[in-house]
Amino acid sequence: MNQPNKLSHDILIVGSGLAGSSLAYRLMQSGKRVLLIADPDTPSASRVAAGLINPVTGQRLVLQNNIEALLATALSFYHQLEELFDQKLLHSREMLRVIRNEKEAKAWKKRKEDPAYKPYLGDFKESNSDINAPAGLFSQHHTGFLDTNRLLDSLHRHFLEQQAMQAAKVHYNDISVTPDGVQWQDIHAKQMIFCEGWRGSNNPWFNHLPFQPAKGEIVTFYTDFRLPEHIINAGNWIIPIDQHTFKLGATYDWNVLDESVTDDAKEKLMQAMNQIFVDPPKSRLIEQSAGVRPGSRDKEPFIGFHHEHPQLGIFNGFGSKGSLLTPWYSEVFARHITHGDALPASANITRFNG
Repeated sequence: MNQPNKLSHDILIVGSGLAGSSLAYRLMQSGKRVLLIADPDTPSASRVAAGLINPVTGQRLVLQNNIEALLATALSFYHQLEELFDQKLLHSREMLRVIRNEKEAKAWKKRKEDPAYKPYLGDFKESNSDINAPAGLFSQHHTGFLDTNRLLDSLHRHFLEQQAMQAAKVHYNDISVTPDGVQWQDIHAKQMIFCEGWRGSNNPWFNHLPFQPAKGEIVTFYTDFRLPEHIINAGNWIIPIDQHTFKLGATYDWNVLDESVTDDAKEKLMQAMNQIFVDPPKSRLIEQSAGVRPGSRDKEPFIGFHHEHPQLGIFNGFGSKGSLLTPWYSEVFARHITHGDALPASANITRFNG
C-alpha cells in the first residue's frame, strides 16, 4: 500500500473490515479527513463472512429490531457503492427455511399471524423435490448476500487513491492521548476509532465491554449439479454463488478463538450438506475458511467514545449480522461525530458505565 502524507487528520480508524471501511467511507463523504489503518497480517472476519442478510433468524424466528430502517439503509448504501465502483455487490436471493422440529413449526405458525412479519415470511410448502424437509419448509423474503471481499477490495482501492489508507500494525502503547486529540507514530488526529473485530476485547480502553466472540468455519464447493437460485437454511445454510458454486456454513465455537480451519468443522458441514439435499450432489471442495465473529453478550453493537478519553472511540460488536447492521449504524455514528446526533441507547457503550 502507498504511504499517505504524514499530515494531521480528523479521525484515525483502526481496522479495515466491513465496520471500519464503512465508517471510513461515511466520514469521508461528510468531509472528514480520515486515515484507515489496516494491518495486513491480521485476519479479518469480514473476509470470511458469507455476507448473509436475513431479517428473521433463530429457531424462534425473531424479527430483527428496527428492520425497516436497517434494510432500507443497507440496500441504499450497497447500491450507491455498486454505482460508484461499477461492481455487483449485493445479491438478492429468496430463502427457503426448512422446519426441523415442532418448536420451529409452532414458531412459524405464531409469526405468520403477526402483521410485523408479513413482509418477511412467505408461504408454507409441504415438500421440495431437492431438499430434505419431512416437516415442510417456508420461504423468507428480503434475504440475500453481500460480496464482502469485492466490496472491501473496491473500498480499499478508493481509500488508497484518496491517500486515506495505510498498512501498519497499531500497538496500544504507541498511542498517546493528548488534550486535543491522539498521537500515533508521527500522525496526529482529533480522534481514533477502533474497529478491530473480536480482538477489540484486548483493547485496554475497551476491554470492559462484554464481548462474546464465536469462531465460525465456512466451506466453498463446486458441483456439476445445477444449484437452485435460492438460499437454503436448515440450521446450516447454503448460499449459491453461481450455478455451480456454493458456500456452506457455518459452525460455532466459543472456546477456541483462532482463524485455523479444522477437520472436525469440515466433517460437520459435509454431514449437514448430505442431510439438506434429498440427493446430495457430487462436489469438490474449493476452500475452507475460518474467522471469529465479534459478538456481544447482549447482542447489540458497541458504539461510542470512552467515558474518560473522548478522543478514543469504538465501532464494533456486530456479530454475524454485519452486512445488515453496519450500513445503518455507520450512518448513525457518522452523524453523531459530525452533527452531534444522539446514538441509540441500545448500542451506546455508555450502557456499561454504571
